[in-house]
Amino acid sequence: MHNDKAIADLLKVMGHPVRLQILRFLLKGPSCATLTNRNIDISQPNLSQHLKALTDAKILDFCKLGTKRCFYIVRPDFVKKMFELVDNDEERITLKEDDLRNNYATE
Repeated sequence: MHNDKAIADLLKVMGHPVRLQILRFLLKGPSCATLTNRNIDISQPNLSQHLKALTDAKILDFCKLGTKRCFYIVRPDFVKKMFELVDNDEERITLKEDDLRNNYATE
């Protein structure tokens, strides 16, 4: 059984433009916060907040290398598929009243 609230919470965390930039960057491979910050133009405290939100949501995790934290995507296949879905300019349909009347259940 799907937990719609958990799914909505996950999508909400991922739905921030900066977090999407972070995820796109980390799809290339693990990166320490300093290097990530050089590639995403936001303040270090702001980056830390976004990394924490993604880590708390169990989308990212990190390992320590000395004094540095290197972040990586815990579920890279999920993140890749999510980007494939939203980046794909798939065909869209337009229904007319007759289509609805003849082909779909109405009340």
